[in-house]
Amino acid sequence: MTPALPPGWARGLVRRLLAPADREALLDDLDEGYGRRRARGRRALGWYLAQGVHAAATRRHPVVLPPAQATTRGAMRTSLTADIVASFRGFRRQPGAVAIIVLSLALGIGAASAMFTVTRAVLLTPLPYGQPDGLVTVWTRWTSFTKTWISSQELLDFRDRSRTLEDVAAWDTTRVTLTGLDEAVRVGAALVTPNTFGVLGVRPVAGRDFTAADAPSASDTSRSTTVVIGYGLWQRAFGGDPAVVGRTIDVDGASARVIGVMPKGFRLPTDFGVDAAEPTELWQPVSITPANAQRGSHYLYAAARLRPGSTAAQADEDVARVMRDLTAEGQYPPERQYSALAVSVPDEVLGGVRPALVVLMGAVGFLLLIACANAGALLLARAEARHREFATRSALGASRFRLVRQQLVEGALVAVAAGGLGVGLAFAARRALDAFGPTAIPRAGDVAVDGLVLAFLVGASTVAALLCALPPAIRALRLDLVHGLKDGGTRASAGRARLRLRHALVVAQVALAVVLLSGAGLMLRSLWSLQRIDLGFRPEGALTARIAVPSRPYDTAARQEDFFRRVLTGVRALPGVEAAGLVRSLPLGAQIGDWGVRVEGYTPPQGENAKGDWQVITDGALAALGARVVHGRDFTAADTAESMPVALVNETMASAYWPGGDAIGGRFVQGGSPDPVTVVGIVADIRHNGVEAPIKTKFYRPYAQFAEAFEPLGGGTLVARTTGDPLALAAPIRGVVRALDPGVPLAAVRPLDAVVATALTAPRLTSTVLGAFAVVALLLGAIGIYGLLAFVVEERSHELGIRMAVGARGGQIISLVVRHGVTLAAAGAVAGSAVAAVATRAIASQLHGVSPLDPASFVAAPAILIATAVVASLIPAWRGARVDPVVTLRR
Repeated sequence: MTPALPPGWARGLVRRLLAPADREALLDDLDEGYGRRRARGRRALGWYLAQGVHAAATRRHPVVLPPAQATTRGAMRTSLTADIVASFRGFRRQPGAVAIIVLSLALGIGAASAMFTVTRAVLLTPLPYGQPDGLVTVWTRWTSFTKTWISSQELLDFRDRSRTLEDVAAWDTTRVTLTGLDEAVRVGAALVTPNTFGVLGVRPVAGRDFTAADAPSASDTSRSTTVVIGYGLWQRAFGGDPAVVGRTIDVDGASARVIGVMPKGFRLPTDFGVDAAEPTELWQPVSITPANAQRGSHYLYAAARLRPGSTAAQADEDVARVMRDLTAEGQYPPERQYSALAVSVPDEVLGGVRPALVVLMGAVGFLLLIACANAGALLLARAEARHREFATRSALGASRFRLVRQQLVEGALVAVAAGGLGVGLAFAARRALDAFGPTAIPRAGDVAVDGLVLAFLVGASTVAALLCALPPAIRALRLDLVHGLKDGGTRASAGRARLRLRHALVVAQVALAVVLLSGAGLMLRSLWSLQRIDLGFRPEGALTARIAVPSRPYDTAARQEDFFRRVLTGVRALPGVEAAGLVRSLPLGAQIGDWGVRVEGYTPPQGENAKGDWQVITDGALAALGARVVHGRDFTAADTAESMPVALVNETMASAYWPGGDAIGGRFVQGGSPDPVTVVGIVADIRHNGVEAPIKTKFYRPYAQFAEAFEPLGGGTLVARTTGDPLALAAPIRGVVRALDPGVPLAAVRPLDAVVATALTAPRLTSTVLGAFAVVALLLGAIGIYGLLAFVVEERSHELGIRMAVGARGGQIISLVVRHGVTLAAAGAVAGSAVAAVATRAIASQLHGVSPLDPASFVAAPAILIATAVVASLIPAWRGARVDPVVTLRR
C-alpha cells in the first residue's frame, strides 16, 4: 500500500503551521504515524493528519507538550529515557500538584513500611528458641483463677505423668543486686531448674549451661554459687570481656561464679510481658525434688518441650488429664475444679498483640489504597488536562502504547519519589515507637529498618506506581479522537464520561476514610473509658523507685527494717516531699498473688476457702500512693514487730468476709501463722494487676510485722509524693540512699503516672496509630474532593459563565459546586459506614466500655467527612462564583 502523504510534504506543512515550541514534538509523532502508514492505509493517515494539523493551525486549542521531546528527537521513538526526561519537565510545570501526589503516596508507603517493620520483628521473626513451635507454657487454674502459676509438686507431676511433654522446666523471677563492680547494679534474675535452657533449645555463646550438680541440694537453703548472665549485662557491666567466664561476682552479698553468657536477644518467655522493660539478665539454678516440693504453693512459671508428633492442643488436653487424675486420687478437692492448660509459646508471647497488629495492618492497607486513589485521581486530572494533547498526538501518529507508556513512566517516577520519602517516614515511625516504651509490644527493641524493609519499600512503590498510573493509562487506551478533539472545548461542558472514574475514586477514598475514622473513634472512646476508671490511687505527683538490700550485711529483719526506716526518714525530710513509704508490690507495676486466710466467724461455701491478695507496706505508703483509708486508721510507726499484729483490708474483702462490710476489729489468720491479726482499717479498692482486671479481696500487713512472722522481704518500691515535679526528686533520693550505703542501688526510677501510662500502652498505641491513619485519610479525602471540584469548575467555566449571564447569583454557583462535593462525600460515607459496621467487629476484643457499633462513632465519622467535604469544596466554589461571564463567553 502506498503512503498517504509524502514525509517531506507533511513535515514542511507542520513547520509552516506550528510554533517552534510545539513543532519538533509533533514531528516525532508524525514520523511514528508515518511509520505505521501501511497498517492504517491512505484514508486513516490522511484523516488523522488533517485533524491534528487543523486543530493546531486554528489555535482554538493550543497543543501543550513537554519541551523535553524536542531535545531528543531521534531517541523519542523508542527510548524510555526520553519519556523520563519529558515526565520530569512536565512535572516542573505543575510542582504543586506533583508535590501533593508524592506526599500522598509517601504517607501511604511510609505507613505501610513502618507497619511491615513492626509486623516482621514481632510476628514473622522466629522467637529466640530452638524450634519455638515445639514449646508450650504450662499453667494451672481453679475456681476464681483462670490462669496462674504452678507449684513445685505439680512440676514433678507433669514430668512424670504427661504423655505429650518430653521435658518440663520451671523458674521463679526475682531481682538481685550486683556489687563489687564500679557501681552497684540492680538486675532482673530468675531461679531456674537446671534443664531450663535445654528445654528452650538455647545454648550459651560463651561458657557452659547449668548441670544438676550446679543446683543446691534439697536440704541446702542457700542459693547456687554459679550463675549465667545475659548478653546485655555482659556488655554493660563487663565490657564484653570473654574472661568474664570463670570470674567471681557478688550477688546479693554472696559470691557466685559466672559459668556462661547467653546469646544476644535471649529472654525467658515471661520476659516479653509486663517485665519487658527489665527482663531477667542473670540466672541461678535451683533444685526441685520430691524432698522439697510442695503442692499448695503456686509460684513457678513453667515451659515444656513437646514430644515429636505432639501438638499444643494435645498437650493442653494432656495436662488437664493429669490434674483430673490427681483430683480423683484425692490430691485436690473436686469442688475447687483444679485443672491445667498448655499454651504454645508463640501464642503466649504474641497472642495479646497479634489482634492489634492485624487490625493496624488492615488499617494501613486502607490508608495505602486511599493514597493510591488520591494520587491516581490527581494523575488522571493531569491526563484530562492534556486530553487534547493526547488526541492531537494520536491523530498525528503516536501509538496508544506510547501514550500509555508515558502515563506509566509518570506514575513510576512519582512512586519512586514517594518511596524515597517513605523511607524517612519509616525511620521516623521507628523512633516514635520508642516513645511508647519496650512494653508497648513484645520485641519492640528488635524493630529496625533494614535491607528487607527497603526491599518492601521497592515492592510497595512498584505496586503504587501501577495503581496510580492505571486510571490515566486506561483513559489513554480508551481515547476517542472524534470526541477527544471536541470534548472539553471552550464551548462545551465537561464530558460526563471523563468524570465518572474520578467520581468513583473520590467516593472510594471517602468510604475508606470513614472506615478508618470509625475504627479510630472506637479506640479513642475505649481509651477514654479506660482512663476514667477509678484506680483507687492518685498517680500524679508521685515518684517510684525500686530498692533492695543485699543479704550481707542485711541478714536480719531488724537490720533491714532499720535501713529502710532511715531511708524513709531522709526522703521525708527532703523539700517538697509530702509523704513517703515502701510497698512490696507497686500497683499496675507488678503482679500480685493471693494468700489463703481463715477469717474468724466466716464459713466459706463448700469447695472454697477465704483468700486475699497480700500486700506489705510501711506507714506513709498509702498517703504516698494517694490511696484512701475509708474507715478506721492507717499503719503508723508504732506498728512494729513487738506490737499487736494488725492488718488493713480493702473494701472488697471487707464486704466479702464480714457482715455489712464492717471489718474493723475483725480477725483472721494468714496462712499457717499461729497468731491472728486484727483489722484496724479499710482501704479503698485499688486496681493492681491491670486497669481492666477485676478487683479481688486484698489485705495489707506492716513491713516489720510481716518480716517477724514470715521472712524479710529485702526490699520493695519506694514511693514519694511531692508538691512539685516528681522527677526532680530522683537525684535527692539517690543522694539519701548513697549517703546511707553506696552499695544499695535504686532501679526503675519513674513517676507513678508513667507506671499507669505503661499499663495503658497497648490501647494507647492502637488508638494513636489508628488516629494518625484516620487524620491522614481525612486529609487525603479532602485533597481528593478539592482536586475533583477544582477540575470540574475549570472544565465547566463556560457553563458557569452562561449561568451567571442569564441571572445566576454567586451564592447559587457556590451552592451548586458545594452540593456536588457533598453528594460525593455522602455517597462515600454511606458505603464506608456499611463496610465499617463489618470491619469494626475485628477490634471488639480490644474495646472497653464501647460497643463495636457505637452510635457516636458511626455518626461522628461520616459527619466529619461531610464537614471536611464542605470545607474542601468552598475554594473551588468561590472560584466558580468569580467567573466573569463576558470573559468566559468571549474566550
